Amino acid sequence: MRAMLPAIFQKILGVFLAAAAVLSSFFGSLFKQTPPEAARPVVTGTFMQGWAFKNFDTGAIGRHFDCLLEAGIDTVILQSTASTPYGRFEYAYYPSALASRNPADSYDASGEALVENCLANAEQRGMKVFLGLNCSDEWWSEFVKSKPWYTMQANLGNEIAEELYGLYKEKYPNAFYGWYFVWEFSNSLFPYETRCADMLNINLDYLTGLDKSMPLMLSPFLNAGISPAQTRASWSAVFTMTNFREGDIFCCQDSVGAGFIKLEQLDQYYSAVKDAVDTKPGLRFWANNENFTQTDWSSAPLSRFVTQMKIASKYVENHVTFAYSHYYSPDMGKQAYHDAYKQYVLTGEVTDP
Repeated sequence: MRAMLPAIFQKILGVFLAAAAVLSSFFGSLFKQTPPEAARPVVTGTFMQGWAFKNFDTGAIGRHFDCLLEAGIDTVILQSTASTPYGRFEYAYYPSALASRNPADSYDASGEALVENCLANAEQRGMKVFLGLNCSDEWWSEFVKSKPWYTMQANLGNEIAEELYGLYKEKYPNAFYGWYFVWEFSNSLFPYETRCADMLNINLDYLTGLDKSMPLMLSPFLNAGISPAQTRASWSAVFTMTNFREGDIFCCQDSVGAGFIKLEQLDQYYSAVKDAVDTKPGLRFWANNENFTQTDWSSAPLSRFVTQMKIASKYVENHVTFAYSHYYSPDMGKQAYHDAYKQYVLTGEVTDP
């Protein structure tokens, strides 16, 4: 048909069709383009260990939080607020009446301002804080083998939660967001799944009665010595017996930094854990991606850290890290890592410092 048109009209039609093709290509690519933010995973939270920050005054904590916000991190998990070896207080990061009544011989009161410094600065900046309860080094030998021991420690955690809630929830209602279950389970649960669930329920049931709006986060680690199939089976068994509420968070450590899992194994383990989490309606699945290297306790290369997040992002809805506050933060001497990570967040560019 085009050959039947006068030459002038053929030229006009040709120009028109060429322009239309260019516009179609431009707008098509514009609307099909995936936003960079959706194409790359980022962390929104970091763990903080009290021993590293207990001597920071409120100004120093504020500056640290400002650095976190620069990196897009608005959630802090204070790993523990007290240490209670065999039921006695070794430290508390707040002014605890419980600790004053039952201190260990080596009780250290030097960090008693830390919880309030964190909550006050978070409230000012619109950030969220999860407060861990009690920890104790004998966990690594006791585990849940002794019911009297784990029952004592879990009930003591409930008392600490009540004390913290009374001191700070009304004062910092937005910042004091949730709880962290300090005791580190792993995928090596068999044959203690029932006791693990029992320990969790001691805290879950109490915290529900205290304030059911505040979620509990737990962050178990992975160990490649346990198969993905057994990982799926053990955690599924625990979930059938636990009283998790809608909105509670299973935030799985990827264990790459600790060296318990190789990077190439991570996908199959996260897939197994996702299958287990899906058996518990309302339980959220997050990743705790480790940004350190245990061989020398150094900062992980950004390229490795980003790869970890990309693998986990197929299965989880959010990422936190252990621990930006320690291994990528400027006030820990990691300015180059902080700058490189910010560049990644803004552009997707990965450059190892």
